[in-house]
Amino acid sequence: MRRALVVVISGSLALVAGVVFSTRPTAAPQQVRPSALETQLFGMVAKPAVVAVAPTRLRPVPKPRFTRTTYASANLEDSVRLIDACDGPVAINLGPSHPVLVAQHDYCGGSAWMSRLDMGDAVKLAGHGVKSGTYVVTEIRFQIRLKARVSDLPDTDVVLQTCLTEDTKKVVLVGLERFDPAAPV
Repeated sequence: MRRALVVVISGSLALVAGVVFSTRPTAAPQQVRPSALETQLFGMVAKPAVVAVAPTRLRPVPKPRFTRTTYASANLEDSVRLIDACDGPVAINLGPSHPVLVAQHDYCGGSAWMSRLDMGDAVKLAGHGVKSGTYVVTEIRFQIRLKARVSDLPDTDVVLQTCLTEDTKKVVLVGLERFDPAAPV
């Protein structure tokens, strides 16, 4: 038993001495490269891409020419009585593939602001059925009253609609895009 203990101790000392007093340089660890299959299936996973991100300059929010709050929202079929109530603009949900339509009779206040907008003007909207924020006029169309269809609406975030008091046969459709301060100029 004593002999076994001496052999174990001397072997341990030799191991420690070999590690501590070794003067041989150690070989550098080899770099493991992905196999052809790994490269084909997963790309070069060993080298992550470095992406430089430039600082973003935010554009200032334009000063709104008009600020309005929709007092109600409805689908197309239920919107007529709400618009006829003359309590303010009404947001009309036309479905997921169409813009929100904000309508107001000209004689209930619609002509006081919708028909006075120009390209590039800003409008601040809030209330039922609209996403609160500042919107910019990107399109203006005119249609024949009672003949305009959903397919005639500009493809924008929100469309304002009112009849034209000056020309009782026409309606104005004002396309608005929600202002994004991070969007490129």
